[in-house]
Amino acid sequence: MSIQTFLEQAGVLLLIVVACVYFGMRLLILKDVSAIRGKNKPPVKDPDGYASASGKLILFLGAATFIMAILQFVNVYAALAEIIVCILVMGFVWKHINDKYGE
Repeated sequence: MSIQTFLEQAGVLLLIVVACVYFGMRLLILKDVSAIRGKNKPPVKDPDGYASASGKLILFLGAATFIMAILQFVNVYAALAEIIVCILVMGFVWKHINDKYGE
């Protein structure tokens, strides 16, 4: 398999990984909560805690997407199952973060 084949089949997934890393690092380093919440939402209770927890969670989603990009060459069904499980985990953890640090 060449790099061109890999990029043709996993290019969109790699763009999602880059976006997740960008927003995750923006949250962890700059503590910019408005980057993911929007500017019209009310402020959170603990911006530092919210930024730290959500930044780690977004990096988790980026890592899961990268693993999916690799798994799709081994077994498409395994890649699909992995990303579904990771998105479900992310949804539950995101709800917990919003309940703990949110409005």
